[in-house]
Amino acid sequence: MRALECLAAVALANGEHPLAAQLAREVVDLEPFRETGWQRLMRALAGGGNRAEAVRAYTQCKKLLADELGVAPSPETEAIARGLRRRG
Repeated sequence: MRALECLAAVALANGEHPLAAQLAREVVDLEPFRETGWQRLMRALAGGGNRAEAVRAYTQCKKLLADELGVAPSPETEAIARGLRRRG
């Protein structure tokens, strides 16, 4: 899992947004409660110009955490979402 996260982070840092999104989706599919995967997915989608899909990813993350764990997303996840809404 850490290897996938590291690869996604490197792809994102290199501006390879489609690859970063693909890798982050794999992280989210394997460990849906790992918010860092959702955060990278949101950043990769937004960086690749797909802001609407990034907002959908945030919505999925928020719903999953609320429904399954009864918690809200972390402040970092919320900050990313706020940034997405500001750009819209």
